[in-house]
Amino acid sequence: MEKIIQFFRSKSPLAFLAAGVLLIVLSYFLEKKFPNIFMIMRLLAFVLVLYGLIKLFSKK
Repeated sequence: MEKIIQFFRSKSPLAFLAAGVLLIVLSYFLEKKFPNIFMIMRLLAFVLVLYGLIKLFSKK
């Protein structure tokens, strides 16, 4: 569990934003065939982008 927490603390906010945008783009390809996976990827992307923005604005 400590490794996971350390991973989130050590990554830059831009890495989280990039990962969130990448998930959003990839989820478009799964929208029609796998709607459940699409929704999970969208939720995860939202959380990553939100966490990245909070981390970005709290640094400044």
